[in-house]
Amino acid sequence: MEAIRQQPMSLRTKIQLFFLSLLIVSSLATLGAVLFATNSNVKIQAEERLLVGKKVFERLIQERGNQLLSSAQVLIADFGFKSAVTSFDTATIQSALENNSERIGAEIMMLADLDGELIAVASTEAVSVSGIPFQILLAESDQSTETPSSIAMIDGRIFQLVNLPVKAPVTVARAIIGKPVDQVFASQLANLTGLEVRFSGLTRSGTLVKVSTLAAGELTYQDMDGVGQNTLLASNNKHEYLALRTSLTESSDYMVDAILYASLDRAYARYEKLKQQILLIAGIALFTSLLATIMISRNITRPIANLVRSANLISTGNYNEEINSDSGGGEEILALTQSLQIMQLGIAEREERLLTQAFRDSLTGLGNRLFLIDALSHLINDNEASEFALLRIDISNFKQISDTFGYQASDSLVEAFSRRLIKFSQNEDRVARLSVGRFTMIVPKLKESEVADYTDSLVTVIGPTFMVAEVSLQIDIVIGVSLFPDHGDEAEKLLRRAEIAVDLARIEHQPFGIYQQGQDENHLRKIALVRDLKIAIEKNLLQLHYQPKLDLSCGQVNQVEALLRWTHHDIGFISPEEFVGLAEQSGLMPALTDWVLKTAFDQARRWQQMKLDIAVAINLSAYDIVEQFPAQMELMLKGSGLSSDRIILEITESAVMGNPELAIKVLQQLRNLGFKLSIDDYGTGYSSLAKLKTLPVDELKIDKSFVMLLNQDRNDQIIVESTIELAHNIGLTVVAEGVENIESFQLLEQWGCDRLQGYYISRPVPAEQFETWLIDFESKNLKQQVHNL
Repeated sequence: MEAIRQQPMSLRTKIQLFFLSLLIVSSLATLGAVLFATNSNVKIQAEERLLVGKKVFERLIQERGNQLLSSAQVLIADFGFKSAVTSFDTATIQSALENNSERIGAEIMMLADLDGELIAVASTEAVSVSGIPFQILLAESDQSTETPSSIAMIDGRIFQLVNLPVKAPVTVARAIIGKPVDQVFASQLANLTGLEVRFSGLTRSGTLVKVSTLAAGELTYQDMDGVGQNTLLASNNKHEYLALRTSLTESSDYMVDAILYASLDRAYARYEKLKQQILLIAGIALFTSLLATIMISRNITRPIANLVRSANLISTGNYNEEINSDSGGGEEILALTQSLQIMQLGIAEREERLLTQAFRDSLTGLGNRLFLIDALSHLINDNEASEFALLRIDISNFKQISDTFGYQASDSLVEAFSRRLIKFSQNEDRVARLSVGRFTMIVPKLKESEVADYTDSLVTVIGPTFMVAEVSLQIDIVIGVSLFPDHGDEAEKLLRRAEIAVDLARIEHQPFGIYQQGQDENHLRKIALVRDLKIAIEKNLLQLHYQPKLDLSCGQVNQVEALLRWTHHDIGFISPEEFVGLAEQSGLMPALTDWVLKTAFDQARRWQQMKLDIAVAINLSAYDIVEQFPAQMELMLKGSGLSSDRIILEITESAVMGNPELAIKVLQQLRNLGFKLSIDDYGTGYSSLAKLKTLPVDELKIDKSFVMLLNQDRNDQIIVESTIELAHNIGLTVVAEGVENIESFQLLEQWGCDRLQGYYISRPVPAEQFETWLIDFESKNLKQQVHNL
C-alpha cells in the first residue's frame, strides 16, 4: 500500500502560525519590557522626587529656623529687655518672654545666664516647665554652628530651637526659643514638597514620638538595590512607598529623624492606562489575526515596514515626518501606529523642552550663553549681515546687593532688569543673560562713534534705581563693547573681547569701554600669570625681601617691611602691583596671604633664635580684612612660638575705609592679640586723621609719593610736616617711606618723624643679605652711619 504522503502545510497557514507565534512572543516581550521599564522608571522618578523633596525639606526647615531667629532677634534687640536682663528684673523678663512667645507663636522661651542657670521661662500649658532640660539644650544648641536652629526632644515632643546671645553690649545671657514640630508643621511640609512626611523621636528610655502625614498603617522597610544607601522601600498590605530617611539630630539622650515618602501606588496608577492600551492592542491583534488570516498575511509586511521606518526616524531625532496609518494592516497596526504617533509627539515635546532649558535662562526666559553664541554665529555667517555691536552689561555691585538683601531680592532685581533691557532693545532675542548680574545685548548697525551716546541712553533708560520688595536698590552698570567685524569674526572672540572691555572699564572706573586692539593679548597674559601664580604659591617659587626701617630716636634698625617678589621663569621680574592685583581678582588672595604670613613668621622666628631684635611688618590686602582673619592669625602666632610684638600688620587706608565697621572689628581683635597695627600708604585715599583716630592702630605710614621729592616740593613739605604733627597729637607714631636723599632725611628728622624707610637707607633685599647689611650698619658709629648712608 502506497504510503500516505503528508500534505504540506500551506504557505498561508505557515504565515498565520508564524505571524501568530511572532505576535504572541513580541506582545509578551513588549508587555514584559513595558512592565519592567515602568516599574524601574517609577522608582527612579520617585527617587528623584525624594532627592529634590529632601532639598526642599531641608531648605524649609532652615527657613523656618531663619524666621524663628528673625522673630527672636526682635526680643533680644529690645533695649528694655536688655535693661531688664542686666538689672535681673525677672518680672519684666518673664513678661517679655510670655508676650513675645505669644507674638511669634513659640511654645518655649527661656533665658539662662552664662553659667547655664535658668533666669526665666515661658511655655504653653502643653509643655511642662519641669520637663525642659534647659542646660542640656543650651549646651547642644551652642554646638550648632552650621544652621540657625537645632532640633531637640522636650517633654515627649519634638521642637525646633534657636539659641541667641543677649548682648549689652557683651553677652550677658542666652535665650533659647522653640516651636513644636507638630502635625500642622508636618502637613505644611508635605504640601510644599508634594511628599508624605514623618518625624520620629526616640529617647534613651525607649519613648517613641511620631508626627506623620501618612494615612497608611505601620510600614515595613527593606533596602533598595541601585539607589542611594538611605533610600528604602516601605510597604504594607495596602500601600507602597519609596522612603528617604534623614537624621535631624542625635545626642546621648535622644535622636530625631525625618522620613520622606513618595507614593509608588500613585506613580504606578499613572501608567495603568498605558498598560491597558498595550494589552488591548495585543488582544485585538491576536483576535484579528485569527479571523483575517488572508488579509494579514497579504498586508502584514507593508505596515510593519512603515512603522519600522518611522521608529528609525524617531530614533535619529526626526519627529516631523508624519507616521502614516495603513488600513490594510488591520486595527492592531492602526492602534500601534497611533501609539507610535503619541510617542513621537511626546518625545518631540520633551526634547523641545530640553532644548529650551539648554538655551534659555530659567529665571528670566532670556537666552543663555549657548543661545548667544548661536545667535552671533548666525549673524556672522549671514551673507547679508552688516556691522553690529555686542554689549556686555554687568551689574557691578550685584554681589553686594545679593549678600545684603538675599537671593530672593537679587532674583527679583534680575527679572526687573531683564524686562527693562528687553523693552530698551525691543527684541527679546537680542538680549541674553550669561550669569548672575551679567547680560549681553546685540545692537545691529551700531558704529564705534555712536557707542558713547547709545550706552549713555541705555544707562539712563534702564535707570540706577529699582524697587524690590519695597526696598529701593541702587545699581552700578558697567558696559563693555566689541564690534563686528572690527574686533573679530567669531562669536567666542567677540564675547571674550566684550568681557575684556568691561573688565578694563571696571578697573578704570568708567561707565563703558570699547575693546582696543592688543587688549586680548594682555588678557591672555593675565590668564597665564594667574595660572603660573597659583603654581608659584604651591611650589614656593615666590620670595620675600626685607627693607629696613630706621628708628630715629635711637639710630637703630629694629623693624623691617616684608615685600613680596616674583621672578617668573619666562618673563622675569613681575611687579607686585601687577600680580597682587591679579590674585585679588582671581580669588588667589587667601592662598597668597597664607604663603606670605607663613614665610614672614618663619623668618621672624629665625631672627628671634639668632637674638636679633627685629620685628617684621606684613602688608595686608582689603581681601584679608574678613571676620575669620584674627582667628587665623592667633593660630599662626601660637604655632610659631613668637611674641606678638615681633609682627606688625600694615593695612592700607583704602582697605580700612571700604568697610569701616568690619575693619574696626577685625583690627580691634588683632590688637587684642597683641599685634601692632599700621595704616599704610596714608594720603593716597580719602580718609582723614579725624577718621583714623577712631581706629585701633598704633602707627601711620606716609605714602612715598609725598616723600620721594620732599626736598624739592614745598607742598609736600607742608603736607608731611602737618601730618607728622597731627599724628603725634592723636598718639600715633609716624613712618615715612620713600626716603631717597639726605635732604629729605634731614627734614623728616627735624620734624620729629619716628621712623624712616627708603632707598637712601637700603633697598629691599633677601633675608641673608639684610643680615649682612645689619651687621655692617651696627658695626659703625650709628649716628655717623645714618648721616653717611
